[in-house]
Amino acid sequence: MKVFPSSFEVNNLKVGGKNPCLIIAEAGVSHFGKVNKGYDLVDMALDANADIFKMQHFKTEDFISDKKSEWFKRMKEKELTNDEVAKIKDYCDQKNITFLCTAHDNMSLDFLDKELDIPAFKIGSGEVQNWPFIADIASRGKPIILSTGMYKLDMIEQVINIIHSSKCPALAILHCVTAYPAKPSEINLKAMEVIRGLFNGPVGYSDHTEGSAIPLASVALGADIVEKHITIDRNIPNAQDWKVACDPSNFISFVNDIRRIEKSLGRASIIVNKSEEKSIEWARKSIFADNDISQGQVITKDDLTLKRPGDGIPGSKINDIIGKRANYQILKGKKLSIDEYD
Repeated sequence: MKVFPSSFEVNNLKVGGKNPCLIIAEAGVSHFGKVNKGYDLVDMALDANADIFKMQHFKTEDFISDKKSEWFKRMKEKELTNDEVAKIKDYCDQKNITFLCTAHDNMSLDFLDKELDIPAFKIGSGEVQNWPFIADIASRGKPIILSTGMYKLDMIEQVINIIHSSKCPALAILHCVTAYPAKPSEINLKAMEVIRGLFNGPVGYSDHTEGSAIPLASVALGADIVEKHITIDRNIPNAQDWKVACDPSNFISFVNDIRRIEKSLGRASIIVNKSEEKSIEWARKSIFADNDISQGQVITKDDLTLKRPGDGIPGSKINDIIGKRANYQILKGKKLSIDEYD
């Protein structure tokens, strides 16, 4: 097993260990090439109290080879210049939310690293087997968050070795399925357990499913990081991200639900909570007389029953009473007390 820190920090945000799940609001290219829409997406992440706002940066000519392809046209329409990306990063700084950005080419990587000095690198699943690019990123001395859609097990092992040998200071790995939308039957959240067996850094989940059930389930399974797409516009032609994204109507509840799940996980112990102590009185049952019992009569099982409230002798003591003699007459329906038998 390659040794990485079990937890690390990204711009003072603690990742992994016993820290809260890091929530990444992945805007991707849902700004559609418009800076002002990028600002709106930042505000959406802020309104929901996400930890990180993330987008993607690329020069389409350096990213897609076939300039006549439909993909080239679609991505070119969503391309931002370096200056435009810098403006969105500045807006994040002003609003006090951490900015991350995935680079899809060498020029964009250099810009994000050297000019914007982003605090960590997020590597998308599309770089699978692009080992030279990943090695370059890993050699730059910043933490990496790596998505593993389309990876086979041996590829994850290979990329861990590459990142480790490149002296990367910290690594987190996100389980991912690269389909838009991904079917719940194909998600296999238990793959996070397998990844945990390969290295000792934080493990999380990057989501491409519809709705919020699957990423919320990943939190219950211990995800250290959850990445969820966000969008403002829906039903946009030739845009796949919105199919798997939260919008302003549900992203706040998504983040809140993660925090509620975290609180509910608790610890590996069984206790009676303070909120339950009052419930004992009305929810638990006590021992009552089910027949009239004369003074001096030997009490039998048939003479007793259990009923609410629970502020009397608990049912666990019933065998201590059976066979004892009644000190006084006990009428049917009376709650027993310890001075009534001996």
